[in-house]
Order: sequence, then C-alpha cells, then structure tokens
Amino acid sequence: MERRSWKIFERIQGMIVIVLMLLLTLAIGGALVALVGAIFGWSSVRNIGGSIATLGAVGFFGWMFVTGDLAGALMGKSRQGSGVENNKNVKVESDA
Repeated sequence: MERRSWKIFERIQGMIVIVLMLLLTLAIGGALVALVGAIFGWSSVRNIGGSIATLGAVGFFGWMFVTGDLAGALMGKSRQGSGVENNKNVKVESDA
C-alpha cells in the first residue's frame, strides 16, 4: 500500500511540473504576441497578448510564491537541511 501512495505522489508532482511549464510558456508566448502587436501597431493584439502574459506570469509566480519555492530562492534558503557531506566537513574541521 505504501508503494501505491508513493506513485500517486509522483504523478501529482509530475502534473504540477507540467502545469508550471504550461503557465511559463503562456507567459512567454503572450509577451511575444504583445510585442508583435506593439511593433505593427495592432492595439487589440497587443492587449490580448498582454493579458495572456499577465495570466501566465501571475499563475506561475503565484504558485511558486504559495509553495514557498520562490521565497526560499530569493532568501537563499533551501528546503533541505544540511546534507551528510556538510556534516562530514564540519567534523573534519573541528578535529583539525
């Protein structure tokens, strides 16, 4: 039963990555559409592209902020604690 719940967790994690990739693609694609609209003077295309880019960016960065990944990256903190290698280095330095 434990193995089955682990597979469900991996699938959910994979779906989250796919959604984040789609949101980031939406943000970049919308920005390109807005750029093309601005270059050729098409205000409706520029506005639609800006809206799409805003939706993608807010979705992506909103998710990253809610999960804490963005805040941790900005503050230079990792979700994982000090690894085994760091503990070995500390022990060697204290013995020397």
